[in-house]
Amino acid sequence: MMRRLSLSVLCVGLGGAVASGCGGDIGLPDATIENTIDTVRLWALNGTDIGTPSALDLLGGIPVRPELADVFDLGFDIEPDGVAVMIPSGLLGGSATAGTLLMSESFDDVTRAPLEDYVTDSMRVVSEGTVLVGRSRSSSIGCPITVGSLPRYAKIEILEIDGAARTVTLRLMANLNCGYRDLVEGIPVD
Repeated sequence: MMRRLSLSVLCVGLGGAVASGCGGDIGLPDATIENTIDTVRLWALNGTDIGTPSALDLLGGIPVRPELADVFDLGFDIEPDGVAVMIPSGLLGGSATAGTLLMSESFDDVTRAPLEDYVTDSMRVVSEGTVLVGRSRSSSIGCPITVGSLPRYAKIEILEIDGAARTVTLRLMANLNCGYRDLVEGIPVD
């Protein structure tokens, strides 16, 4: 069973001043970090060298080694039957708010991250061509104190899965600006 965490639940959990702004202008600072597209490679969590990055930190838009700390949002693995999966960090002992949303649009056609319906408690089977929107754990980094902690959003396309090398190559655009959901190149406006 997949559990979906809605923004309304997140907003209620953040408290009155912040909750009143959820879904509208909540006093975010002007975006200053440009959205760019990057290509990254991840190695499977199992069956690869421990020193290789097997997870994504969507707050920084970078691949990371999950064994070093709890600062990642999505892990990657290849199951014994050869099926590739993206794993929300909550299943690996991390944040229970990080998750993925399967998109029917192409990577280029995804221009804004949805607010709700992110799967946070189930692995997501992926194959070449799969497009996802990822939501990070909440963080106050770069957010005004009046706003508190908000997630960051990213769009991800699976470019290649190499079963022999146990790797996945992704196209990634992570919006690193506090609470912004635009997923187009350049400085986000919303």
